[in-house]
Amino acid sequence: MEVIYQKVANVLIDIIPEDWKKILLYAEVRKGFSQVYYYYYSIKNDKPIYSLDITELFSVNENEFDELETELYDCFKKLWNEFKVQEQEQWTYLTFILNNTGQMMKINYGYEDVSQLGPVEKQEKWEAKYLS
Repeated sequence: MEVIYQKVANVLIDIIPEDWKKILLYAEVRKGFSQVYYYYYSIKNDKPIYSLDITELFSVNENEFDELETELYDCFKKLWNEFKVQEQEQWTYLTFILNNTGQMMKINYGYEDVSQLGPVEKQEKWEAKYLS
């Protein structure tokens, strides 16, 4: 699992086109469904930047960006499956927190069924908890 966590960190480092202080990522995986989004705080300001805004804010190659996003999704699917292989309860969602020193990496796992909540409601709840 440590290899997967490191891969996630490396992909995030590759995908964010500027110096950053902190990344907060939400991932949700269940059979037939996965969702990943993240925010990061730039060194330049204290306002979080949403992952889907990167291609609009920066001159990045969209194909490369999409490939890295796919790698990110794959990492979390592998992590979810690894929990089953290791005979641990599979999480339904998680929050991955990384700072630019690489020393503070925190992962909060959730096990509740959130499939009945709409995507906007889930994201708003997560943002209220982690970005406030």
